[in-house]
Amino acid sequence: MHHAEKKGIDRGMILNMALKEFSKHGYGGVSLNKISTLCEVNDSLLHYHFGNKEDLWKKAVSTAFDAYLKESVITFKLLKHLSLKDTAKTLARQFIYYNSKFPELYLVIVHEMTQESSRSDWLIENVLKPLTEKSEQLHRMLVNKGLSEDFPIPNLTTIFFSAANSIFLFNYQMKKQFGIDPFDEKEVKKHADIIVKIFYPNI
Repeated sequence: MHHAEKKGIDRGMILNMALKEFSKHGYGGVSLNKISTLCEVNDSLLHYHFGNKEDLWKKAVSTAFDAYLKESVITFKLLKHLSLKDTAKTLARQFIYYNSKFPELYLVIVHEMTQESSRSDWLIENVLKPLTEKSEQLHRMLVNKGLSEDFPIPNLTTIFFSAANSIFLFNYQMKKQFGIDPFDEKEVKKHADIIVKIFYPNI
C-alpha cells in the first residue's frame, strides 16, 4: 500500500470506483473511508487529491459525463456526410451503447433526481441541461424538416432517457424474468434498433 502511494495515485481508477459506489448505494450510502479502503489509498491522500465527499462525487460524475461528450463530439464529426435523419438515429444508438458500457452515470442521476439537493441542482446545471440542449437542437431540426412530431421537450427527453436506460437499470428483472442479459452485445443492438424504430418511425 505504501509503495502505491509513493508512485502517486491512479485518479481514473479512484473516480471510476467512486462513481460505481455512488451509483450502487446513493450519496448517503458511501463514505470516503469506504472508497479509500476499496482503492487501497490512504484517507488523507484521497482528501488531498479530491477534497470532501461532495467534491469527489462531482469529479466522478463530471469525468463520466465528459467521456460521453467527447465520444459524441467524435461521432458527430464522423457523421458530417450523413443526412439529418441518419445522424439522429446514430446519435440515439450511441447514447444507448454508451449507457450500456457505463450505466453508473444514469443510476447516479436517478438517485439524485428524486429529491431536491445541492447535488440535484448541480446535476441539472452541469449534466442534464447540456445533454437536453443538444437533443433539443436535433429535435428542432427534425421537426422543421417534417421528420418528427413536435412533442414537448420535457416529455420527450424524460421518455427517451428512460427508454434508453431502463433495460440496464432493471438488469436483475431482465435476467430473472426474461432470461436475457441486457448488457450482452446483441441485446444492446436489439434495444437500440427498437428505440430508433419507436422514436423515428417515419425515418
